[in-house]
Amino acid sequence: MRVLQIILGIILVGGLGATVWFMFTAPTGQATPASKTVETTQTPLRTDIPPPDTIVFDNKYGPSTFTHKLHYERVNGNCTVCHTKIFPQSRAPINYGKALHRVAEAEGTSCAFCHRVGGTSFAVDSHCVKCHESKQ
Repeated sequence: MRVLQIILGIILVGGLGATVWFMFTAPTGQATPASKTVETTQTPLRTDIPPPDTIVFDNKYGPSTFTHKLHYERVNGNCTVCHTKIFPQSRAPINYGKALHRVAEAEGTSCAFCHRVGGTSFAVDSHCVKCHESKQ
């Protein structure tokens, strides 16, 4: 019986040690020097060429078509409303998965900067088919 208690104690202490180690070594979401370099070398905002009418983002709920032309017209061609404050001017994926919708709505980031309850446009909550082909 005593041996079993010692073994369980070692497992628990080891697990606690591993948890503490992971807490201190896990990424915090803060920008690293490498990601700061990417930000500072970002392509300047191009206002000399017309934006694409639509941009399609692939995802598991069906391609999501962003009507760039509609948004561009809504802000009277002022690209700085969204770029680069909310979105970088790039074709990089948004990484805006289902779980991130709630976080973005709470923080007013990404698409939810406008598309949230109390935002300037319809809230994304329960309006999946406005952006996605299907809601599976």
